[in-house]
Amino acid sequence: MLAVMLREFRLILRRPALLGLVVVLPVLMLVVLTGIFRAGIPTGMAVVVVDLDRSDLSRSITRMLDAAPEITVREQALSLTDARAKIVAGHARGAIYLPQGLERDILRGAPPEIVIFYDNQHMSAGSLVARGARGAIDAALTGLRLSVRQGQGEAPVQAMVSIQPIPLQAHALFNPAFDYVHFLLAALVPTVLQIIAAAATAYAISLDFGPGRHPQVLARMAGGVLPAMLGKILPYTVIFLLILGLSDIALYGWLGVPLRGSLLLMATGAVLFVLGVQLIGAAAFVLTRDMGRAASIIAVITAPAFGFMGLGFPREAMSQLAQAWGALIPGTWYVQLRIDQSLRETPLDISVWSVVWLACIAVALGALVLLRLVRLRREIEATS
Repeated sequence: MLAVMLREFRLILRRPALLGLVVVLPVLMLVVLTGIFRAGIPTGMAVVVVDLDRSDLSRSITRMLDAAPEITVREQALSLTDARAKIVAGHARGAIYLPQGLERDILRGAPPEIVIFYDNQHMSAGSLVARGARGAIDAALTGLRLSVRQGQGEAPVQAMVSIQPIPLQAHALFNPAFDYVHFLLAALVPTVLQIIAAAATAYAISLDFGPGRHPQVLARMAGGVLPAMLGKILPYTVIFLLILGLSDIALYGWLGVPLRGSLLLMATGAVLFVLGVQLIGAAAFVLTRDMGRAASIIAVITAPAFGFMGLGFPREAMSQLAQAWGALIPGTWYVQLRIDQSLRETPLDISVWSVVWLACIAVALGALVLLRLVRLRREIEATS
């Protein structure tokens, strides 16, 4: 088996396509994703202001909007029709409508009617625009309301109670800064690596076990079909674990994501995750003996996997079929383990179940591959 492993390392160096798939593409993926999410928090999204009041208050609100970190006032729009056209054309993410008579109504004590329009088809950007605009407008109006009430003779405390009779405190747990490094990057790297690892393993196996190949040569070298298959798979296990380790160094070192849990548990989960994903690729190929069909099976399983992990849409809100499908994908449990052990500091007796599920998936896929290898060994013995 060691001889097959050494041969496989030499094969990687001799085949540019394999080297690109196993080393170059994952490293490039890591660099690109880190470059995209390095800022952590999206800032400076463009909005337009439709200011029909042209008062000191409307200009103050515009300045507050421009000072909000999430958004920047790109320009003024003459009407709502003009603002809508800019949003549809992609020049702005939202629009803030300041109606005529805004300052007059505030000074009279009437409720203001400021309207925020935002593109919620792009939900993340739309939500950030709405949150930033609400915060800036509330800050501007609260100061003016306090001044008005104090000018009418109310004490500062009474004026504050009148404006906000029931104070509300909201605490965002585990990711209070709404940092996309914590939310997306920690999950995207394993998700993309899942696709690459499964495809690379299937391709590597096809080079010796595909139609027209001579697996009996490799089997004699390793002392059997099973050691030969292990010798084919394990070099890629080492490479993908090194790439996953490199991503963790970037994530928990350079980008500063907290690591509050058990490093040993995360390492165990990483090994089981990589093996489980590789066994998806191995099973897809040994069951079909055709790289084209194997690639199709791998794409169906791994390409939409991010949607089943519960990060963008909660798993408990999915249908039973979607929850079951997500539970069969190794990335679901590995990403949950990473989040639990890095951000939440989840107790080990809870997080260990993610590792147990990863082990069950790896064992089930390994048994499937083993059964197919037994049949393949009989075929090899019959032709020898």
